Amino acid sequence: MNAEGRRRRERKLSRDSLLSPKKSPWQKLYSAKNDQAYLTVTGFDVEAFHTLLGFFAPLFYRNTPWTGNQDGTTYKPLIRLPQHKKGGRKRIICAHACLGLVLSWYRFRGAEYTLQGWFGFTGSHANVWLRFGRRMLFKALLEQPLALPEWPDEREVEKLKAIVVERHNALRGVFCYMDGLKVFFESCKDLDKQSMFYNGWQHGHFVNNLLVFGADGRIIKCVLNVPGSVHDSTMCVWGQVYSEMNEIYHRNGGKCVVDSAFNAHKAKYLIKSAQTVNKAKDEREIVVNSQATSARQCAEWGMRAIQSAFPRLKDKMKYQEDGGPERRMLLKLAVMLYNYRLELVGLNQIRNTYVPQWSKDADYMMCSFDDE
Repeated sequence: MNAEGRRRRERKLSRDSLLSPKKSPWQKLYSAKNDQAYLTVTGFDVEAFHTLLGFFAPLFYRNTPWTGNQDGTTYKPLIRLPQHKKGGRKRIICAHACLGLVLSWYRFRGAEYTLQGWFGFTGSHANVWLRFGRRMLFKALLEQPLALPEWPDEREVEKLKAIVVERHNALRGVFCYMDGLKVFFESCKDLDKQSMFYNGWQHGHFVNNLLVFGADGRIIKCVLNVPGSVHDSTMCVWGQVYSEMNEIYHRNGGKCVVDSAFNAHKAKYLIKSAQTVNKAKDEREIVVNSQATSARQCAEWGMRAIQSAFPRLKDKMKYQEDGGPERRMLLKLAVMLYNYRLELVGLNQIRNTYVPQWSKDADYMMCSFDDE
């Protein structure tokens, strides 16, 4: 194939075919300050986006990606030169555009060149700022307790148990729900490596993740980036979820509702949902099984919530020879963004169902007898 044939097949947007970043569709959306537009493109409303921007911007302006391979995977502190010395061109991209690029990437599916038109970046620069922006946002969220997936303390466990009992009176001690999330993964030529990610039950290649949702909708524990051939119960062993749940159970009686994929045999801290009543010993156990099946739906709601908030997770993850550091980064960041979005934006079915008074949408969902 000649040079002209190759050029016609390259999916690239040249600089002269793009708007300037200062006149891009993103800049128009950012200036409009419209909640619906922000939610559609970034997943956060105006107030929540600017809260994120408040602790993202200092890191963005203090560091530069133009070091090492200059691909955005590494960064270094930005050195301020004296005014009389010239150190190169000024940045055209602003912190809000870089943050918008990262959040929009999670919201858009398919080819990344779609984002070039939105932000006015050429392909190479879009990739650099996307990788750099992920690292700055990840670093910023590590300092935000609302974003971190951590086991609740004893006081919070009691509060979560009360939330569950209020709706399911037979599920004493339950404070969380657990399930596995499979993310599509592209196959590779190496059969040995490819087999690690092949799941015979689903007949495809996946990256497995384990998520534990609290009764209020938060992700309180996760095990991420595990090959698709690994069973959900094995992930619990590898990630020490079983041992940590056992410690919580012996401290304050906390339990978790799971499905048939987990090893609940002789594990008093697990309550397994059941569709049939054949193995129930008495009437009470029939009620527990029925309510556990109903409560376990919260895990499905949680999976739906994180995938609908960040549709990029439904795309195929790219294969990487070095074990996937970029894949680990985007999965960890998705979990922290989910938790932060839950607290600042709401729009979560678990919280709206179990604790609607905690939701940001409470004023819209509840009414009093005085309302006309």
